[in-house]
Amino acid sequence: MYKVLITICIFTAVTVFQYKNLAEGADKQAPSAHTDSPDEMMGEVPQEEKSELALMMQDIDESYKAVEEMSGYYKYKKKQWKIILKAGENIAEVTKEVRLKFARPDDLRYEKQNELMQVEAEKMVEIAKNKGAEGALEEQQWQVRRLRQTCAICHKHLKIHIYPNLYKDKKHSG
Repeated sequence: MYKVLITICIFTAVTVFQYKNLAEGADKQAPSAHTDSPDEMMGEVPQEEKSELALMMQDIDESYKAVEEMSGYYKYKKKQWKIILKAGENIAEVTKEVRLKFARPDDLRYEKQNELMQVEAEKMVEIAKNKGAEGALEEQQWQVRRLRQTCAICHKHLKIHIYPNLYKDKKHSG
């Protein structure tokens, strides 16, 4: 889940960076009837909306990281279930808001992945509410993977490649 949230943050940063580069380059180019800029393909999004979307994605990312960090545990304590519940509620709520404010009705795959992310987060909430049920731990771990998968599919669809930047702060050997 941590990776998905990082992916969302990086996606947002890359999108803002690309938008700034397009805006700076606009003064240097003669206007044409058609361009294949990412903003044109996805629909023009004002800069202030991109900043708001970036903040919302960062919020989702933080919640995802909280549950992803625990996804390998073999047993959750009461405090950890509470973190999972709050993270799931937050991801579902923010995703719902993203779907309303930043809808792309012309991009069905984008819409479907956002809807799926909201549904998977809502499932996470239900699992946390029923934490005493048999198999709840495994179900929760599955939900973390489902959220990660949903984000990865959407990022791939939007051609946002963030993996090289995921762990740039960490030094890996070998």
